[in-house]
Amino acid sequence: MLSIPIIDDPGEVEWFLPPSKSHMIRWLALSSQCSTRTELIFQGVPGQDIISMADCVEEMGTSIKRGTGHWIIQGREGGPIPPKTNLDCGNSATAAKILSFLVACLDSPVVIDGDSSLRRRDFSQLTKSLADLGCKVSSDKLPLEITGPISEGRTRIDQSVSSQTITGVILASAGLKKQIEVSLYGDAVSRWYRDLTIEICNDCGWPGAFEEEMVLSNWEVETPNIVEIPPEISLFPLSVLFDTLHGTRSMSQDLSRLTSPVLNATSDAISPEIDKVDLRDSSDAIAPCAAIMALGTGGEILGAPHARGKESDRIESTVGLLSSFGMEANETDTGLKIPGGQFPSSPKSVFDCELDHRLAMTAGVLATKVGADLSGYEISDVTHPGFFEMIITSGLGN
Repeated sequence: MLSIPIIDDPGEVEWFLPPSKSHMIRWLALSSQCSTRTELIFQGVPGQDIISMADCVEEMGTSIKRGTGHWIIQGREGGPIPPKTNLDCGNSATAAKILSFLVACLDSPVVIDGDSSLRRRDFSQLTKSLADLGCKVSSDKLPLEITGPISEGRTRIDQSVSSQTITGVILASAGLKKQIEVSLYGDAVSRWYRDLTIEICNDCGWPGAFEEEMVLSNWEVETPNIVEIPPEISLFPLSVLFDTLHGTRSMSQDLSRLTSPVLNATSDAISPEIDKVDLRDSSDAIAPCAAIMALGTGGEILGAPHARGKESDRIESTVGLLSSFGMEANETDTGLKIPGGQFPSSPKSVFDCELDHRLAMTAGVLATKVGADLSGYEISDVTHPGFFEMIITSGLGN
């Protein structure tokens, strides 16, 4: 348990963001499939989700020299090999889904596993696609054993559920032994992450483009020698929530060159003139955005039904989070309705972070205003190591 004290006067706040796990996990996946040297340069400390992905590709023959602010990745000549042990993805669904397609291109059974939170999550969309493409899959939940290789076939992917399945199949397509067909249906969500996959793959020589109907076949990965990893922009709303509570300007990093639907959603959540915030492409921001709106003029969060399939049911858990801090929000089919003009109060009991890092960090920020005891707060390390030390001690109260 962690007791977070009330911070009456934050003063000078040095708020920073860790390196983007979306970028680093994708670059690790591609770098593991080529024999050239790739250096990833970044600020801050990579989260445990990134570490889990790195550990797994090392098990498959990739060499990684991990330094402060940079990693040097050397893929194995001939590409990944079957690991000698189960691949432990920790808390990262992104890593698990990408790795599932990478191992499906091999001709040996491989077990994909993760922590207790990841084991609760539904992987049926991914396992159905693998089965469509000729693989044997033992289960729809982790731990699951995948026996490849992917053979000729066709699969349909519902892109209204997640972008991670299409991301996985495109990133792994360099290892295909036979041509496959992929068709997409449904209203796409998390399109920024999907488009990031396309952009990075194109930078590495993939000749394809995003289409509703795609034919994928083997291609040669050629990664750049140096890749600069941007900060984890999905955590930006947490700094805005902190500023809303304390009247500070906490962000010390320059984010002016970055584009992300998270920035747009955060701007909408703050604005007193906008009462509807669409999180179709940024559902990870639902908890801090809901808190920002509750403190402000209120409104409705739309477009986030896929937030129910995260580490927790983030629509339900956000309602529970706000309720614990004395605030109100009401569930809808696609998001939340949130009255404005609210103010947090200290929870009457220990707040359970539900093994959900974004819930934990949002609770931590609210606690800096009213105090709280949190259990399971350590899960924040999957994305932002040192987060709680930063908000409690980084110039606060000085």
